[in-house]
Amino acid sequence: MWEIIVLSLYSLSVFFIILFSIGQLSLLILYFRNRRKINTPLTHFKLPQVTIQLPLYNERYVIQRLLNAIALIDYPKEKLEIQILDDSTDESSNICKKKAAELIKEGFNIQYIHRHNRLGYKAGALQHGLLQASGEYIAIFDADFIPGPDFLMRTLPYFANDRIGLVQTRWGHINASQSWLTRVQELGLNGHFLIDQESRSKSGMFMSFNGTAGVWRKNCVIDAGGWQFDTLTEDLDLSYRAQMKGWKLRYCSEIVTPAELPFLLNAVQTQQFRWIKGGIETSRKILGKLWACKLPLPVKIFGSFHLLSNYIYLFILLNSILSVPAMFVKNLSPQFELYFQLSTVFFLVFLINFSYCFTTIRIEEKSFSRAFLQIIQVFPMAILISLGMSYHNSTAIFQGITGKKTAFVRTPKFKISGSEISGTPAYHEGGNLIKRLPEMLLFLYFFFAVAAGIYFRDLGFIPYHLVMLLGFGLILYYSYVQARFKGEG
Repeated sequence: MWEIIVLSLYSLSVFFIILFSIGQLSLLILYFRNRRKINTPLTHFKLPQVTIQLPLYNERYVIQRLLNAIALIDYPKEKLEIQILDDSTDESSNICKKKAAELIKEGFNIQYIHRHNRLGYKAGALQHGLLQASGEYIAIFDADFIPGPDFLMRTLPYFANDRIGLVQTRWGHINASQSWLTRVQELGLNGHFLIDQESRSKSGMFMSFNGTAGVWRKNCVIDAGGWQFDTLTEDLDLSYRAQMKGWKLRYCSEIVTPAELPFLLNAVQTQQFRWIKGGIETSRKILGKLWACKLPLPVKIFGSFHLLSNYIYLFILLNSILSVPAMFVKNLSPQFELYFQLSTVFFLVFLINFSYCFTTIRIEEKSFSRAFLQIIQVFPMAILISLGMSYHNSTAIFQGITGKKTAFVRTPKFKISGSEISGTPAYHEGGNLIKRLPEMLLFLYFFFAVAAGIYFRDLGFIPYHLVMLLGFGLILYYSYVQARFKGEG
């Protein structure tokens, strides 16, 4: 009886992982089908009033760089308003005030808006600024982004008709080669921007604002209900509400806005936790409304896949844990031999994921040989980190499902100049190995699984369990290194 229960739950997890992979494959197919489509910007247009919003919270190491970049944006000063939406509680406020005063002397229209509470966190700050904004269009930049001087002159022409509510640009990375952790993030984010966003936008499916490096039409934001802070992904929430109201969002991969990638595991997990939990919260809020709208069936299906995609981490964790008793069933109960022969279809998940990642690299790397060299270097590390983070990401999913409310925790940022790194953000927590107890237990669990697999001489499960062992081991290693990291103020 226990064998049936184990295999039933194991099969359920395999089913959802394959389903997610099919969705990923569908996006890849849409990409190849629509890759030759070209976004056509307006050639002549009247320069509108624009408001640039800079939502900040204790960003003392990067705010100067951001404001310097904003000051270099090529746009008539009389048509440009800059809002510094500062919720800071440290010396960032003084840095902002001093730089704002300098720019005002240079003729810039700058509003320094400081809230004494963080009601609604980033979404609350954006909504507070929206109510005071004079621009017809709202450009938004997080503190670690560095918009180019031509950002507005390149994005605004893509508002080719009155129903386009957003133009989203692609994220670039100023420190992608800093470590294996940043290289893995680069691969994941490039996949999102080069394949996911590109295929959704060009095929007429719903896409999302990425929280920064984009320009909204103010009327679109207002019509969609404004910035709301009942989820941690206010960008995804607003994007779907706007599109369900009939607005179109446009993505432009040719416009790249560089930014800093987090290089510490704690920072990466902080960011991932917010994105995943917020995605779950948004799916609970939006999914029913999406299916109630009069939209084409493919839009609803792809939208549902988009909103529910974060659940993959929970099924990966469930599958990996159940694979150990499943291995015992395989080796102690020969009557299930046919089941395990059929389960080799699970290998398709690996092939789809590899194809997706290779295509991501190949889009930018024109040489096939160099692209292949990169994928065999980065892909194994990406798999290990993704599997190793499955427990942490699953906790975010559970909190999103149960409705537990948590603060909007900013991704820690540091001062990066060449190979030099300094600074310790007020909201950065050093590595705490005690908090890694679940990962330690999972590491030991898969160590036992590998040993049992060797005993059974099970060449089917040993590679999977070995990868899980290495994944959690890598997370523990990064935690140890992080615990020793000391930034300099």
